[in-house]
Amino acid sequence: MEKTQTARLPTTVQLYHFWSSVCSVRCRMALEEKGVKWESKYIDLFKFDQLTPEYLAVNPDGVVPTLVCDGHPIRESVIINEFIDDAFPGTKLIPSDPLLAAKMREFIRTCENAMGPIALLTYVKYILPKLRNRWSDEELRAQAEKRPTRFLRDLHSRGIRGEISQPELAQAASDLEKLLDGLEATLHPGPWVVGEFSLADVTIAPYMFRLSALGQDQFWSVARRPRIHAWYQRLSSRPAFQAAVSWPDESGGGYQEVGLQSGGPAGGS
Repeated sequence: MEKTQTARLPTTVQLYHFWSSVCSVRCRMALEEKGVKWESKYIDLFKFDQLTPEYLAVNPDGVVPTLVCDGHPIRESVIINEFIDDAFPGTKLIPSDPLLAAKMREFIRTCENAMGPIALLTYVKYILPKLRNRWSDEELRAQAEKRPTRFLRDLHSRGIRGEISQPELAQAASDLEKLLDGLEATLHPGPWVVGEFSLADVTIAPYMFRLSALGQDQFWSVARRPRIHAWYQRLSSRPAFQAAVSWPDESGGGYQEVGLQSGGPAGGS
């Protein structure tokens, strides 16, 4: 009878990440939920560390996060988090029930489709003001052209030229309303997105924290979306969530530098 080989646990775990990147927060939270010891490789997006030849050799798209285990890079936060759950012992973040696992992945896909609207609002309210605290528009235009992905290249170029319109921002806000409406419905009966706590909750958690920092937490008030309100209170009390979102801005003044909140569960600090 053929023996089944047991997969060897990775001996070195390095996460290339940035403090406020929603995708980085997802992966930090997954690592914390699993109790994985990891080494921080901080990539300062406001210093354009992600566009250096050294980092592009790790992640050719010039984005964070990247997880490197025993020298092997794993890219894309959704893929990284499934790897973390598969590769390490501890509480499972992917349901053992195939139907629940499928529902989890369907919800995660919905979250990924919502990245564009969140990125647009984030860029206008947070990223561009913070970049302009550090760099001239001439330098920002030059750096925008270096971005490997078309989406980020276009977003940064158009933002610097002042071409992001109010109708676009209004549409982004409308798209987020639809995402939140869907989440409110999905959370019945709860207590988590697919019933049990899973990567579905981990995936959307940083979106909620970011929206709170942008002053949008009124969209899940007790009166307006009570299920989301109760869920986010539960979510934000988890030690892994608190550890993931509390990573410091290593070279700046956080969200407050540009007049935003810190993104706490009730919009506070």
